[in-house]
Amino acid sequence: MKHSRLFVAGGALAALAAGWALLGKAGSAPTPAAQGVVTITARPSSAPPTPAMRGPVAVAAAPAQIEAQVRQAYPLLRDVAFGCDARGCAVTATIPPPTDDAFLEKRQAMLLGGLAHTVEGLGYAATGPVQMEEVSENLFHIRLAVAQASAH
Repeated sequence: MKHSRLFVAGGALAALAAGWALLGKAGSAPTPAAQGVVTITARPSSAPPTPAMRGPVAVAAAPAQIEAQVRQAYPLLRDVAFGCDARGCAVTATIPPPTDDAFLEKRQAMLLGGLAHTVEGLGYAATGPVQMEEVSENLFHIRLAVAQASAH
């Protein structure tokens, strides 16, 4: 019985000493050895990786930056806009009637992947082909649906 009290008293003293040591360090400045130390904790292998664990994430450009880049790449477009609505995010514009063969070639290249490639460089990926709607004779409104691209 005396021995069990001694073990309890010894354990209590050890816990008190450990607590006192922690409290003494809590108010003091960190030691030079502790500065710059990074603690890494492992996540359970069954947990899905969070975005921070997947690696770098592409930061998408601002709407005004996208519009300016598309205008620069395709000066033939009018009313270039980038926005999001119930259907998702998209680059929209109007293509005026063609003026010559060079215009037709540039328009064709834009519709067959050039516009999608332009927005990829800005952190977005096309989610489908360019949709075209004829608003008057040979005047088209286009819409390229996009989503923020993920880096991998």
